[in-house]
Amino acid sequence: MKKKLIIVIVTVIVIAAGYVGFIKYKQHNFVESITPHVKDASLRLANVVRFDTEETKITYRELFEKLESDIAEIDKRILDVQAIATPSNKGITDPVLAYLKSSQELLRSLLLKYRKQLTLSSAIDLADRSIDDMRNVGLSGLEYATTVSGRAYIDLGEVEKEYSEAISDVLNATNNMKKAHANLASSIPSDALADPTIFEAIAKKNETEKSGFSSNEKEP
Repeated sequence: MKKKLIIVIVTVIVIAAGYVGFIKYKQHNFVESITPHVKDASLRLANVVRFDTEETKITYRELFEKLESDIAEIDKRILDVQAIATPSNKGITDPVLAYLKSSQELLRSLLLKYRKQLTLSSAIDLADRSIDDMRNVGLSGLEYATTVSGRAYIDLGEVEKEYSEAISDVLNATNNMKKAHANLASSIPSDALADPTIFEAIAKKNETEKSGFSSNEKEP
């Protein structure tokens, strides 16, 4: 009787161990299948962030096209992950989706910042030209030139405010990306995740820009 009981116990243990092993095997395969989606987003993010933190030669048009393309590609990755997501793998797919969506959020915030940056550059040029016009027009045209210049500087102030807000959006998106990265670090191989130092670099760059705008706003 004891011998039969031992055999039953051993059999149960073997079956349980086999089941646990099978579950781990399936989980490992699932992680392997989902990792390329994470790595793709990480590479796109890293390649774009360097345009904000390093001196590079790229036109605004090229930058806009790249960001729009990357955002669209990550959207495809999100759909791919959602297509294979089930209640049983929710513990992996949820942080992966959060990571992908946070990557998109950061790229969108950068795209908005660069658009506002271009608008700001144009507004500064217009304001500078309006001052030159005031200096060069005759007395009869001075009133009109002064009105135009005043409008140009009002518009410039509004654009500067929008640009400052866009920088804040980048900082918020960067913080969200840090959290998403930390939540995924234990589930996905580290070489598929973006290097955390790029988040520190982009935060530092934009905090410096933000403080510069804050200082200008306080000046009389």
